[in-house]
Amino acid sequence: MLYKLAHLIKNHFSFVWDSIEWINATLFSILHASQLKALPSLLENCSNDYIYRLADLTDVDALVEFFREQPENAFEFFKPHEFDAKSISKIIKNKAFLTFIVCKDNQIVGYFFLRCFINGKCFRGKMVHNKWQGRGIATRLGKVTSKITNLLGLRMFGSISPDNLASLQSAKASNDIRIHRTLDNGYYYIEFLPQKE
Repeated sequence: MLYKLAHLIKNHFSFVWDSIEWINATLFSILHASQLKALPSLLENCSNDYIYRLADLTDVDALVEFFREQPENAFEFFKPHEFDAKSISKIIKNKAFLTFIVCKDNQIVGYFFLRCFINGKCFRGKMVHNKWQGRGIATRLGKVTSKITNLLGLRMFGSISPDNLASLQSAKASNDIRIHRTLDNGYYYIEFLPQKE
């Protein structure tokens, strides 16, 4: 019900949606101020042969190029936002839409985000450059996002199509998953849990 209501507001009352987004982002950044300050250090500790960091506005053009380079089928199951410069800039400025990049030799090889809410939940999304797939990057991203959500004290959710076997396998490789229900579009509504030792 809330999912349908949110999409109705977003699609037909954009000014209301923008106000809700601003309030959520402002309150989230206040409530999690100390944890957000610790985020760069956590990402630095996770970095090794790949560098994980928060995206900033200087990354917009490179992210547009990153998405442009992906084959059309890469977006069959991944449509969290638009991929033009204006949309990416707006997302990066949103204090509750935490956007991250993965770099290798100053090249963006991966992108992931946590869309966070003041109710203690967040939604995860990730994409690995098609030329860098098969190297375990997606699994690492899953583990890094678990560390981030642990730091922020958030429960992490996402939706995965049962037809997207690669994403399901990647999710299971980095997290224990709990399927809460099947959405109207047929996607699984999943909670990503830290893997048990």
